[in-house]
Amino acid sequence: MTTLILPAYAKLNLTLDVLSRRQDGYHEIASVLQTVSLHDLLIAEPAASASFEATGPPMAGENLVLKAIRLLEQRVGRPLPLRLRLHKRVPVAAGMGGGSADAAAVLQAATRLYELSLTVDDLQEIATQVGQDVPFLLRGGTALATGLGSTIEPMPALPRRWAFLVVAPPVAVSTQVVYAAVDGRAPSPQRTPVLVAALRGGRLDAPSGFGNDLESATRSLYPELDRAIIPVSAAIPGVTMTGSGGAFFAAFGSVAAARAAAEKVRAMGAPVWVCRPVPGWS
Repeated sequence: MTTLILPAYAKLNLTLDVLSRRQDGYHEIASVLQTVSLHDLLIAEPAASASFEATGPPMAGENLVLKAIRLLEQRVGRPLPLRLRLHKRVPVAAGMGGGSADAAAVLQAATRLYELSLTVDDLQEIATQVGQDVPFLLRGGTALATGLGSTIEPMPALPRRWAFLVVAPPVAVSTQVVYAAVDGRAPSPQRTPVLVAALRGGRLDAPSGFGNDLESATRSLYPELDRAIIPVSAAIPGVTMTGSGGAFFAAFGSVAAARAAAEKVRAMGAPVWVCRPVPGWS
């Protein structure tokens, strides 16, 4: 019996510009996304009947893994029973796309294990139905996300020597609640076009220019998160939020610099990781 073991890499929003709020309540955004080495691990194998078990931090909200399998089965018109074991490491409800990464991994696993004749475009279409971050996490790397966040354009890779410090205070954040508090009328600094131009022009040397239009809303809605991140920001300049929170990150030009910063944060008692950028994959 064939068994696949796939990493489900987390993502960071290096930038997140909220451009407008649509009449249906959703938001038009522009964001530069990056997969990082912090990951969940998915173990998948064909089975007579489907099963799913997860270890690690409790999963929050809708189970996107099961949703992805259900939509894939609808697309191909037959059951695809899998025995799935998921080892969770990515912080949940933290804006790092952990559940979306798991869903992307199971789409890849089922397609390979059952040798499905699906194109990349087919999988992207299914991924969009699962969740906004899933299309990006099918391929990973560095990308520009526009529209509702699921229109993806690959970007040149970040410098390989870079590293990220990620800190995730134990505060679960609701993406829906945060976006509901943002009407899209406040002017955005529009960091994304500047970063995209630097990536395309090969001018991105030192980490800079990151930021997130949702950060002020999240910190206002979750004062315990705000209190937790204030000392981190004082110790590590340039810390910014990913997604709708509550994980924060800072970028460094080397692993050594990121590890030194992580020691400062670890002394504060906050959960912290040092990650590398992960390039895209086929």
